Amino acid sequence: MSPSFFKARNGQFAAAAFTLCAAAIAACSAPSPVGPSVPSSSVGLGGAATYNPNEPKVNRDSTASPTPFPFQFATINDPESSTFNRASAINELGRIVGYYGSGSPSDPSHGYLSAPPYTKFRTQNYPGAVNTVMTTMSTDHLRAGYFLDSKNDTWGFVEDRGIWTLYKDLKAKGLGFVDEILGINGSNIAVGFYTDTYGDDQPYELVVTQNEYTILKPPGAKSAIATGINLRGDISGTETLANGQTEGWKLRGGVYTQLSYPGSTSTQALGLDFEEDVVGSYVDSAGATHGFVLTNPDGHQYWQSVDEPNAAGTTVINCINSKHAIVGWYVDAHGNTNGFMATVGSGS
Repeated sequence: MSPSFFKARNGQFAAAAFTLCAAAIAACSAPSPVGPSVPSSSVGLGGAATYNPNEPKVNRDSTASPTPFPFQFATINDPESSTFNRASAINELGRIVGYYGSGSPSDPSHGYLSAPPYTKFRTQNYPGAVNTVMTTMSTDHLRAGYFLDSKNDTWGFVEDRGIWTLYKDLKAKGLGFVDEILGINGSNIAVGFYTDTYGDDQPYELVVTQNEYTILKPPGAKSAIATGINLRGDISGTETLANGQTEGWKLRGGVYTQLSYPGSTSTQALGLDFEEDVVGSYVDSAGATHGFVLTNPDGHQYWQSVDEPNAAGTTVINCINSKHAIVGWYVDAHGNTNGFMATVGSGS
């Protein structure tokens, strides 16, 4: 789930935009409403470019969604912080992981786990860490993310029934290296990225039980991260192209599909479920950030824009499970960051 917000990396992905997820079947990583319980969601025409390593192809079989999901929202905030909360992932049992605290020296980050009805939050911190960011979970017992240590190094971790294991791709070198796990599924396969010596992000797939890394190579990417993986092994991610444009991507069966919300200035794919519904965020021409749900990304695409009712210009969706419950975060009119969960209401 989220590239490190502790440090900037040569103008690559904006930290505030990434918090990712994965569940055993889902893939991944809500608020006292002041407005209507269901936002007025805009739906636009979709466009996608489907790539193979040898011959890029274009697929524009897209249309407006005739039946957008009517979401009902609820705030998910750990009471330990009133100013910064992010919900990262939701699994099939409705359990949520996330973190509170912005990661600054005066406001360190702490991971948390919460279960319905989300009145209790259990702290999840890597032992001795300066900051812990819980990004993802499976439906059984795996939770993962990344942490910052006292040497300013960022490590990926997996927590399995109280046993914490740290991970670092051997190609992540130097002082202040970055390696983050952003998604995990129930088959012990994780995804994430490391930052190379040039300051570019390199996405990977990790077999957790064997500490075996495979580098992913979205065509055309100068820098990229892998953000979610479902039980099929399909992967979502985000990339920066050579021209500086930020787009989402999806990998299935060796084929990469580039994802761009219609009319957006940038798109980030942050998670996907077993049915390959993709969620994330996009920035519109006015500079506002909205969440999105993309249905049928490989065929006749349906894009739905989603705004949390209390959001003041920023909504990000991190994760979706097989019941179409979503989690993420938004910034309110007071500048506070709040986690949220939304479920599909009646009439969907």
